[in-house]
Amino acid sequence: MKNGIIFAHKSTWRSRLDLEYLDETSQRKIAARETPDAKPEIARKLRQFADYASKETLGQVHAGGFLHDLIRVNADGTSTAPSKLTNDEKKKRISESWCRHLRRFPTGSENPVIQHRLVFSMSGELHDKLVASGISPDRVLHSTMKKAMAKFAERFHPDDAIGYAYGLHHDTDNLHVHVALCPRTAKGAYVGCSTSRTNLSGHQKQMDYLRICFELESKRWAQILSSPEKLAQSISQRLDSDRLVFVPKLKHRQVNVLRCAQNHEARRLQELYRNILSLQKSIAVRRAKFATERLVGRFVGHRPGKVVRLVSKLDHAMQRRSLRELLQSLFRMKRQYRVRHQRYSRRYGCLSYANRNSISQRLSNQQQAIL
Repeated sequence: MKNGIIFAHKSTWRSRLDLEYLDETSQRKIAARETPDAKPEIARKLRQFADYASKETLGQVHAGGFLHDLIRVNADGTSTAPSKLTNDEKKKRISESWCRHLRRFPTGSENPVIQHRLVFSMSGELHDKLVASGISPDRVLHSTMKKAMAKFAERFHPDDAIGYAYGLHHDTDNLHVHVALCPRTAKGAYVGCSTSRTNLSGHQKQMDYLRICFELESKRWAQILSSPEKLAQSISQRLDSDRLVFVPKLKHRQVNVLRCAQNHEARRLQELYRNILSLQKSIAVRRAKFATERLVGRFVGHRPGKVVRLVSKLDHAMQRRSLRELLQSLFRMKRQYRVRHQRYSRRYGCLSYANRNSISQRLSNQQQAIL
């Protein structure tokens, strides 16, 4: 898809496991950007995405599939959510779990496959459309990649699980995600990443299937972005709508303007922004509580009675429904904030009445001092 999410290329590594390239803030990437041949606009591009990208996507390496569960386990047998680990710790645990898993399934090949490298990219046109609609391109590419990898596993390894690591990058003309795919499934089956130019070969054409998945997802997003009504309906039904929709970050001068301005529109904008932050904290607390209850229930030694299980199931259903309602409310608030923020920026921007008044007063004081 020329104007959507694009499957770029694939390569197979047989020499050694290398995950540092997944981290766009690693020392290797920084050194590459500081070379004489590096493009000067890379630093500018890294700054541009700051309004929609969160700290969860900047320079982070993530684990997917069965590797996500493996890196949770601590040395003492306890479990830690990967989101609570530092980026360096995650890379270390992914590498250790990856190599340990491959050693469980030795091969007779003198030069065995260590990893498959995949790259998925987003066109600049789709990127700009998403940003203009208040949708985070990082989240769209992230969810599309995970959906494609899930379909890949379901198609070629239906009774098994694949493992992979990935990282988003913003340092080129197109937002893209690097994926390192483990060549062995959880049960030890070989994970192929082949393609073929003819129908007579015996290859399963995994790469062709992934390309089709990304093309279908690009068409789906094109339909969603075709009208504001479809966009609002589609996003409000997602459980990750609070992460998918972003609110523009206020610059330092704009924050000062809002603090000084006493007009009705500025107060409403400040109040709505505070409400969004408060609701986000409330959702985070509920999510953490819900996840803790599920984790505790999973590790309980005895099986509860039928009545207790029924009550627990109803309680979980009510919690999920309540969480979904909060997410929909947060989505509406973010959309409302975005409209008001754009209107306020067009009308006042950084040169609002309060800011213009302070500038003119400072100039007046300087002229009086000269006289």
